[in-house]
Amino acid sequence: MLTETRPRDVQVAEIAPGVLVLRSRTWDRLKFEVEYGRQQGTTSNSYLIQALQPALLDPPGESFTQIYLQKLQQYIHLSQLRYLILSHVNSNRLATVKVLLQKAPQIIIVCSKAGAVTLRSTLGEQLNLWIPRGETPLELGGDRHLEFIAAATPRWPDGLITVDPQNQIVFTDKLFGAHVCGDSLYDEQWKKLDEDRAYYFECLHAAQTRQVESILDRLAELTPPPRLYAPAHGPIVKFSRSRLFQDYRDWCQAQTEQETKVALFYASAYGNTAILANAIAQG
Repeated sequence: MLTETRPRDVQVAEIAPGVLVLRSRTWDRLKFEVEYGRQQGTTSNSYLIQALQPALLDPPGESFTQIYLQKLQQYIHLSQLRYLILSHVNSNRLATVKVLLQKAPQIIIVCSKAGAVTLRSTLGEQLNLWIPRGETPLELGGDRHLEFIAAATPRWPDGLITVDPQNQIVFTDKLFGAHVCGDSLYDEQWKKLDEDRAYYFECLHAAQTRQVESILDRLAELTPPPRLYAPAHGPIVKFSRSRLFQDYRDWCQAQTEQETKVALFYASAYGNTAILANAIAQG
């Protein structure tokens, strides 16, 4: 069933003391990627940590640049931003990053080593970057700091997961998400998300389960355990943390046990990609 159509907007809410989520919401199906095929819209989730040295995580792509920055400036003056954390780098997101750097050139970008290569090749060598190394935390002042987990996969070789140990939040980027747009911040009715979450996993992670399992192993070692998983898309995972974590384990295992594998190479052509993929899925 299609979601109702509304104008694109940015929903803002506090999910922990000093931590805001800015959910850039689109209610229409986005046609350029197969994983939007369930036609329920999606959210692009960004997070603002309001510490002595504030940090912003993962601004949305250029279709949201203007309304996102307008909304962001209602909660922080851009000149106060200290860090911009990028869980992964892509051309769509870089459009917003460019505008943000023009307005706030003091920002230090936090990214993986692979992400730094992409950023320097596209935005220039003059960028002020901070690359996490080992277990060195990013100090935000006072008693606040962030930790990082390398999350490289074939699809996102520059992947980086951010951990807020004080609030027990893990910003999981492409893990634990779903392409669903709605008013609910959290997964209160999580059983209704089962199909969407499974579809999302199949589209994004089924071909990289070995790396996903390695990331899951790292998350399982976190102490204290996470209270929230804050993904890039869809509801924040609060009520089904252990269930969804186990689902990912099971889905990875199911992929590992499959004997037949098929790789298909094709180019997108104005919506035909999704039509072709859906036809293949139906046999």
